[in-house]
Amino acid sequence: MLTIFNAGMVFRVKIVLLFLLCFSGFVSAQSVADKEAIFLENLSNCYKDPDKGFKIAHYLLDNADDNDEKVQGLYLISEISFLKDDYKQSVESLFEAYRLLDKSNNSFLKTFVLTSISSKCRFFGLTDKSDTYIQQAEEYSNLISHTDKKALAKAKVLYEKGQVLVSDKKFSEAIRVLSSSYTIIQPYKNKFYGTCAKIQCALGKAYFNTSDYIGAKQHYQRAIDILKIGGLEFSSIAASAYNGIGEIALKGVKTEDAKTAFEKVLSCKVIETEVKADTYYSLSQIYLKQGDDIKYKENYKLYKANFDALSTLEREARNTLIAQIEKEHNVILKKNQTRYTYLLVVIICVFVVAFAVYFFYNKKLDKEYKKFERLLVKIENDREEAKKEVKVLTIPEKTEQAILDRLKEFENGKEFTNPNMSVQFLSKKMKTNSKYLSEIINKHKGKNFNAYINDLRIDYIIDMMQTDPKFLNYKVSYLAENCGFASHSVFTVVFKSVTNLTPKQFINFLKKKTEKEREVV
Repeated sequence: MLTIFNAGMVFRVKIVLLFLLCFSGFVSAQSVADKEAIFLENLSNCYKDPDKGFKIAHYLLDNADDNDEKVQGLYLISEISFLKDDYKQSVESLFEAYRLLDKSNNSFLKTFVLTSISSKCRFFGLTDKSDTYIQQAEEYSNLISHTDKKALAKAKVLYEKGQVLVSDKKFSEAIRVLSSSYTIIQPYKNKFYGTCAKIQCALGKAYFNTSDYIGAKQHYQRAIDILKIGGLEFSSIAASAYNGIGEIALKGVKTEDAKTAFEKVLSCKVIETEVKADTYYSLSQIYLKQGDDIKYKENYKLYKANFDALSTLEREARNTLIAQIEKEHNVILKKNQTRYTYLLVVIICVFVVAFAVYFFYNKKLDKEYKKFERLLVKIENDREEAKKEVKVLTIPEKTEQAILDRLKEFENGKEFTNPNMSVQFLSKKMKTNSKYLSEIINKHKGKNFNAYINDLRIDYIIDMMQTDPKFLNYKVSYLAENCGFASHSVFTVVFKSVTNLTPKQFINFLKKKTEKEREVV
């Protein structure tokens, strides 16, 4: 009887334990789903209340159970920091998320993070890098299985591609890509209000740049309608839409309509600094034409303050972004070096085994191999002796002056833009030898031959950009070719090492400087 009782007790305990195990698994799965729902909801809500969104982002980060959940928090922190003009924090949080995703299989989050990095690269003038990241994002978006997540991810990728095309002034193509983006996300319009509205704003901007002001206004108005349904009518996206409507009104010389739209921009609770600066500038120009000197000065002062603040923030964040990208490249290089080391070890092992077999079965070749070793030693000894016999290079003063005169003439010309330029090529042209030429450049220019030629090329292309406005509209690849570089990537690296700016940044700053000078005139 006691045995039967004990058996019954054991059975009940097993049932209870099984229930608790299943229940804990259900709670855990429910917790993950809840956190993801919070993340998706705040993708839109952060645009209307960044402070609240910041708290939610930190909640997700602090209560994360794995790296994917940490990435959700970091991604929101990055997006909200960007809205709050903390570009540096935005970039740092984004790349922290990127590193956490290294070993993750979450294609949805990888698409989001890579698309955002592409967006930051585009915003800060690193267009080449932007293309690289958006291509990776597109590859990951194809791996997502969940229907609405896949739609959201693909829409964001196409949105970013469209923005890149707008930056490149390919407006018709941008309209096609952005329209495809909206077609994908439209069935989920009542779930992802922010993304839908941003796409409509981007379409409005693209149509505006093709001078289709009716089409542009329709898209901006659609954005506002979507935002009102989603409770985002005072968000940063709404501010962008109203700013677009104001610019359209100005084109139609509807000054009062423009002022109304710009006032709506300033009534929004969240406004990006770039939009704020544009709005104040447009208002200042309206008041200038109306002869209201006080309001003109007031709005222009606000424009200038926001523009200057934006320039400073962009410069700091650009440096942070470049540093983060370089850091990631170094990590990739280290990984590749580890792989190469492993491969090298395998090759060496195979070689040792093969050599051992070869050695034991072919003793006759041993003597030949030893002869080969002795020959290597002799060659090495001969090299060492040759090094000892090298004398210090002395150049006659007359020859040195003649070469310096020819170099001066060379610097005043354009021959250094020849992509085939080399120390041998130039020394032959100057009727001297390469050793003399290299020695004189080192001595009088304080740099090696390659650095000397690169500096001349960069000085030349900067001069062309400053004196010929057409050069400000050329692609980086054309500028690189024009001054003698074989590839635009090498040109970009050299340009940055000389000026501390990328070519795109330099062109943008030069354009702004030219515009300011025109305004003063």
